[in-house]
Amino acid sequence: MGAIDGKICVVTGANSGIGEATCRLLAADGATVVMVCRDKGRGQAALTEIRERTSNSNVHLYIADLASLDAVRAVAESIRADFDRVDVLVNNAGLWRAHRQITEDGFEVTLAVNHLAHVLLTLSLLDHLAKASGSVINVSSEAHRSGKLTRMPLEQIIRGEGRYRSLQAYSDSKLANVLFTFELAKRLEGKADVTTNAFHPGVLATRMWNQDITPLNLVFRLFKPFMGRPERGGEAAVRLAVDPDLEGVTGRYFNRLEESRASDAARDEELAARLWNLSAELIGVPA
Repeated sequence: MGAIDGKICVVTGANSGIGEATCRLLAADGATVVMVCRDKGRGQAALTEIRERTSNSNVHLYIADLASLDAVRAVAESIRADFDRVDVLVNNAGLWRAHRQITEDGFEVTLAVNHLAHVLLTLSLLDHLAKASGSVINVSSEAHRSGKLTRMPLEQIIRGEGRYRSLQAYSDSKLANVLFTFELAKRLEGKADVTTNAFHPGVLATRMWNQDITPLNLVFRLFKPFMGRPERGGEAAVRLAVDPDLEGVTGRYFNRLEESRASDAARDEELAARLWNLSAELIGVPA
């Protein structure tokens, strides 16, 4: 057993790719793992495989479509009811859509799932994280450097107004991940002993490239055999959770295992505050 032994770890997007690898590594190290998945069938299959491969029965499955804020609220309430604390929250679930899609709540689906859902889940579990002096790990991307959240009014971007480009929407969501990480660390300072960091897992061969058919996705699919394995992303996530050298480290951005300087936009404190306040308003929680 390792440093994560006995800790309660929540991972979104947990049935494949980086999420599945993270859950498997955590379970192998003795953690109690809470898998949050959208698809029950795939989630159950991943749950069974992880339990069998790690001989760890403390792996649990929760179903939630993160495109729905009500579903996020419901899964957060279930986790809060079933566990007395959360030691680690890995906000991993992500998607990439070729065409504009608007959720039932009225938001562009990429920003809804990749950003708003994780803001809501994090804030809903914050008291449980505080009980454990826990850590929030946000899976971002080097694509955040192409994010442009000031190109038009922020709410219009989140609601998917104006011209839609899939790569821009994805990059915007990854920039939002880093901005949220930095602002959360700032707002928790002196109030709760919870750390939060974001990281780029590398360009990995995950199911995300199979979600839609676009020219760019087709190119990525061609290069999947040359991409890194999802385990690399899982290893980076686990390191952020358990490395004693990172104890107390918060509000940072990592490129896999090395700390890296985030983009100028990601370090824009005024933009981070505006995004925080608007996101809180849109998901219905106090700013």
